[in-house]
Amino acid sequence: MPFLNEYGESDLRRERVFKTLVALLLIAIALGLIYYTFFRAWAEQRQASAFLSALQESRYEEAYEYWGCSVSEPCRYYAYDAFLADWGPESELGPVESFELGSWYEQQTGVIVQVTINGEPRENLWVEKSTKQVGFSPY
Repeated sequence: MPFLNEYGESDLRRERVFKTLVALLLIAIALGLIYYTFFRAWAEQRQASAFLSALQESRYEEAYEYWGCSVSEPCRYYAYDAFLADWGPESELGPVESFELGSWYEQQTGVIVQVTINGEPRENLWVEKSTKQVGFSPY
């Protein structure tokens, strides 16, 4: 009767494997939902933060490059002087001493990031998904 001593062990092993696979699947689904909810616009938020950090550190030429422009090759409809009028130390908001990123809203081709600069809510920023260029929100 020694062969009956192992009766049912393969069923128990199969049940443990099945439970492990189900647990791993549930964990993968939970991680996917967490990523989708909180981190899908992480790269765009980092880009907006890098732009505002450049402004905070008075690196205006570098901040202008986040818009896809440069001082040597300025944007056609947004010259460097206009950029400084909007974001420079003499602008309405003044020098950026502090900033905070708020909520973000994903659109088809980009992400809208709410921004608070120097303790006051400011115009939302737009970050294009494909190029990571920063701009004013069209909405």
